[in-house]
Order: sequence, then structure tokens, then C-alpha cells
Amino acid sequence: MGLFSRHPRYSYDEIADDARDASPLELARDPSAWQKKLAAISGQRPRTLGLSAFTLLDGGDLFEAGKRVRTEPALLSRYRSERLIVEAHGAEEALVEVAVAGTLRVLAGHPTVCMRMLLAKPIRLVLVPEGADFRRFGFPGAVNAWAIGLFFNRAADPEARIGLRAELVREKPYLMVHEMTHAVHLMGLTEAERGRIDRFLMPVYRSRRWVEEAVAIYAERAFGARYTEEELAANDLYGKTRREWSERAVFSLFMAELLRP
Repeated sequence: MGLFSRHPRYSYDEIADDARDASPLELARDPSAWQKKLAAISGQRPRTLGLSAFTLLDGGDLFEAGKRVRTEPALLSRYRSERLIVEAHGAEEALVEVAVAGTLRVLAGHPTVCMRMLLAKPIRLVLVPEGADFRRFGFPGAVNAWAIGLFFNRAADPEARIGLRAELVREKPYLMVHEMTHAVHLMGLTEAERGRIDRFLMPVYRSRRWVEEAVAIYAERAFGARYTEEELAANDLYGKTRREWSERAVFSLFMAELLRP
């Protein structure tokens, strides 16, 4: 029996190489600009949006005093209302809420990540009916029409898009984590920060596309994803990365500090 026996065409592969863009944040040039924008959206006006996790990629250690503060429910709610647009396409309301909650988990642990995503463009969250072609729901020809989930962004577009197979939302909760982590990686980090991730992972994964997938898989594991035996045994990057993940690896520690599950 295959990974997706009901739909053999289904696949983890999302896009062709270099088919989607990053829309990196610009935080250094004029801090007052992003501070004003964030204040207008959320009422928050921090002096910095630094992320201590990057110390780990530079070979350093984390020294943080005090208790970690999670994202306040009001701030998470503001992200949902200001930056998340849902297309249900017939999915029941309860399923929509599961998909939204699973997506917001990625922002719930670290308020700085949530604030950064409030500065990014909106995301259209699309629940695609079982067995349907993603391209019928606003996704371009560059995507894999039979992926189980997708994140797609073009720099010129006013919105990014996440697509989820509706019938897999409850069965595979890691799916929402995976796709929203793509959004954080490609829209919630600066170009320099993304470059630091590339330098760390490129020697292993050798292409930006696979670096993006590895980042999302490490996020799945940080959030405690459970996989089937077939998923872990898969003879591809997804199976290999899931099998070989270790909670003490540097990049595992980085993702745990970045997202704080």
C-alpha cells in the first residue's frame, strides 16, 4: 500500500525548482517605518524584532533569563483577522477551524515571529476538496497539482497562498505546520537571515528548494509530528529527513528556539 493509496497521484512535492519567490522583510534600513506599520496593525511598537535563534547557526549559545513569553491570544487573533483569508470550498466549519488553528500554531509560540508575519503580506488559506487539481483554485501551473499541501508566493502578488487537502487536515496535522513554516521562512525573515539558513543547510541539501523543504520538515518535528511507517520509510528527502532528525542537532535546536512550540 502506498503513502496515499486512495489517490496515487498525491505527492509531497510542491513546486519545481525556483518556482516560488521569497518576499523578505526589510527591518534594518528604516526601523521607524516597520514600527509605524506594526503599531497601526496591532498596537505593538517594539524597538527590535531580533530572533535569538540565529545565534545557534553562528556557533553560539543561547543565554536567556526568565520565562519565555508566548504570543498573546489577542495578537494571534489580530493576525487571523488582518492577514489570513480563508477559502473553505465546501469544507465544514469545524474542519476550517482545525485548519486555521493548525496554521496559527506556528505563530503561537514566539510573539516576535507573529509580529514579523503581521508585517508580511496576507496569506490566502485554501481548503481544496478531495481529489481536486490545485490549479482549479488559483494556484499557477508551476505547482504540483497533486501535492498534499502547497505554499506559493510570487514577489509581485499582493497575497501568498497556502493550499491544503481538506481530507488530510485532521489526519496529518503536520501539514499546516509545514506550509505555514514555508511562509515564515520566505516572508517573515530578512534576506540576510535566509542567507544564514542557506549557508548552514546548503552543504547537505544542495538546492534552495530542498533547503526550504528541510526547514519545514524540521518544524514538523519540533511540533511533535507523528508519521506512518510508510512516511518514515519513504525513499526520498522527506522520508530521509524525518528518519534522521535528532532533537539535539543544531538545526533542531534552532527551529525549536525560532518557533517555540
